[in-house]
Amino acid sequence: MWLRSLQPRLISAVPFTLAIVACSSEPDIPPWQTLFGYSPDALHTLVIGAFGYPYVPVGIGPDTFWLPFDTGNMVGLTVQADTFARLNLPCSETHTRRDSGGRLVSTGCIAHGVRTNTFGVDSNSTSVYEFTHESLPGLVGPTNIPGTRFTIDYSRRIMAIDAGSTPPIVDGFEALPLVSSPRHPRLILVSGRVEGRDVIIEIDTGKSRTTIDRNLVELLGLEDTGSGVRLGRVELGPRGWSVPSARVVDTSGVSEGLPTKISLGVGSDVLSGFVLTVDYASGLFWIEQPR
Repeated sequence: MWLRSLQPRLISAVPFTLAIVACSSEPDIPPWQTLFGYSPDALHTLVIGAFGYPYVPVGIGPDTFWLPFDTGNMVGLTVQADTFARLNLPCSETHTRRDSGGRLVSTGCIAHGVRTNTFGVDSNSTSVYEFTHESLPGLVGPTNIPGTRFTIDYSRRIMAIDAGSTPPIVDGFEALPLVSSPRHPRLILVSGRVEGRDVIIEIDTGKSRTTIDRNLVELLGLEDTGSGVRLGRVELGPRGWSVPSARVVDTSGVSEGLPTKISLGVGSDVLSGFVLTVDYASGLFWIEQPR
């Protein structure tokens, strides 16, 4: 198989059903693999799980867990408190978890020097964070990828990761400059437009629906119905769409250090409709052009 396979080990149970289809023949090579210059070894399988998130296998000690790859997770590798305890991970120190508005959500332990396997790379020095969530088994974020760029293709269930250089021009894709966050260098931020207004947009695979900062809701005079607000037009490079119901949030915490607040968060519900590539080394976000 040209997709990296798992080493034989236990696949731990998680509270949702993953549909994995076994095929006897090799899948077709995605066109973007050649366009971006990825080698076959850079490709990994994804599973689309709960909330439409892309899940990846992560080995922690003797077990392997399917965890959401959350590009908005700037903490690192996290697991539920009961899993943290079952694995007998040491509480090397404690940490606090805050929401996008900077408010305290919970506290938990950090275990340093844990043996892990993330995207096929073994490590004996990973920090694992304890967290509590009503439905997610844990999270793995972009700080855990062994490289400087990645591509996610939801429809083909493939993710590519390496430290290669992206060509200056990629047919069928448009490059947008990343907006740098001094506090969170791997946060994926780009400039876009909401109802004709220039804004900073976060690309967040760990969101199940679009979120909008309450300041922009007030500026645009949008009415919050209780379940969210309707956006007639969101534009990101060559792509444009409407949002029937965006959840109103406060982004003041995650926006610290930026020239303006993050106004919109685009989640997996939208991102699943196209192929996206992030190249941290070149400071670019590549978005697939409409077909």
